[in-house]
Amino acid sequence: METTISITKGWQYPRFTFGQRTERGQIIGLKYYAEGTYLAEEYGTGWRYILLPDKNREDEEHCIEDELELLTPQELRTQIQAEIDSYSRLLELLKSELRAIPITVATAKSTAENEKPSEKKQQFSISEPNLHSLIDAAQFILKEIAKHPDFLTLEYQPDLTVGDAQTALDYLQSGLEDIQKFDITSNIFP
Repeated sequence: METTISITKGWQYPRFTFGQRTERGQIIGLKYYAEGTYLAEEYGTGWRYILLPDKNREDEEHCIEDELELLTPQELRTQIQAEIDSYSRLLELLKSELRAIPITVATAKSTAENEKPSEKKQQFSISEPNLHSLIDAAQFILKEIAKHPDFLTLEYQPDLTVGDAQTALDYLQSGLEDIQKFDITSNIFP
């Protein structure tokens, strides 16, 4: 069921709705200054929109209808695609963090089918993620750091750079692959 909002008789209908994206931010609220009220006499009759210019800040902006323009379809697509890309990178990062967590499973054993499980529990531990997964996660994080706008604006001149860290991870990964090739070869040709 879709929620509806009733507008008082005599009030004009708003041109914009909750959640729409404008050039100045997303609409998160509306106020109406009704004719004959102090606010309408002071600021003019009509709708005022509360905008959130940046979802990562709590600052709001208040605008009248004439000050707002919706994003063009292309601008809207670009903005939404950028958010999807950002969330996709975050999702990949979270997946790599999740893979890095050792898993412990607790089970209960009962002595007979009809009895309640005993108080004694067995612990099974699943092994830690392999080193390749950790290297992949680290490389992903370094790539995200290297292209982050805050990092790009820094005037940061360390002795070792993000590129140096990426190169070190590449060497580590290639060393692991060499060891695995050697292990496979030594098992085939004893």
